[in-house]
Amino acid sequence: MDKVDILLSIYNPNLTYLREQLVSINNQTYSNIDLYVYDDCVEKRTSKDYIKKYITNYPIHFLPYEDKNLGYTKAFERLTAASKGKYVAFCDQDDVWHNDKIEKCVNELKKSNALVVASDKSIIDKDDNIIIPSVRAVSNKNYDSWETGDDITKYNLVITYAVGMSMVLDGDFARSIVPFSSYTGHDKWALSCASIEGVVAFIDEPLVNYRRHDNNVSGILVGINTKEEYYRERIETHEKVLNDLIDKYGNFRDKKELLDFIDARKKGDTRRLKKYEYIAPDVVRFEIVMARIPNKLFPIFLTTVRKLANRKKK
Repeated sequence: MDKVDILLSIYNPNLTYLREQLVSINNQTYSNIDLYVYDDCVEKRTSKDYIKKYITNYPIHFLPYEDKNLGYTKAFERLTAASKGKYVAFCDQDDVWHNDKIEKCVNELKKSNALVVASDKSIIDKDDNIIIPSVRAVSNKNYDSWETGDDITKYNLVITYAVGMSMVLDGDFARSIVPFSSYTGHDKWALSCASIEGVVAFIDEPLVNYRRHDNNVSGILVGINTKEEYYRERIETHEKVLNDLIDKYGNFRDKKELLDFIDARKKGDTRRLKKYEYIAPDVVRFEIVMARIPNKLFPIFLTTVRKLANRKKK
């Protein structure tokens, strides 16, 4: 068996959730695993003995502490750079993996000759109740309906097409994309790079339970209250990620299209935005309406969007 390095980033975790995640790692059917752990919480470190208590089947490598918080993207960058395995798997602190996740993902990577594989996921609540057995089965979104070998680069720039905890990566590839872009998540960066360089694979089966609770990093327009904040935090940030991809790869197949799409978003050009609706339908529709709404009415519009989105989650 080729070595798989599981890369676990923690930050003041709920210890019950962390225990469940550790147990699911320890019970993997794939046996040649090393666990790499980085604690990014300067103020409150998690006991190494707590982690050792539940990881009994694999070696554990604790990365040295830093004297400042790196943030989750750079924490995973540091873990990736420290890894040595043939494959690496990103791991969050509060989800639960199915016991055969690593085995099935490694098999798919070999079968598809892919750089990254992601799987479908189940959604669980804070009490471990399964809310959605299969996200793909109930979603009609393009980011939940792609297949192995699809060119997802231009789509993934706007909306991440797989969360990190559902992914396993070729190790040499993962280390080659360090440093990660500072303007997006480690998962979006990895998927974008993999789609440019080669094949991204998908397993149409839930292999992870993604925990949805109030402390998730992701959310509906988190931190956005004004148009200016939206343009700065969303559109300009996507432009910076695109620029990082261009710096790394130069010309790639979606470059021209993405540059024009970003320009249309920055200018609120509704005619051109409509042309690119297929890339991110919800985002484009939101921005077309936003372009027509006076600044003072934007907070009301935003509140309505959030209520509708949260209603759909329930």
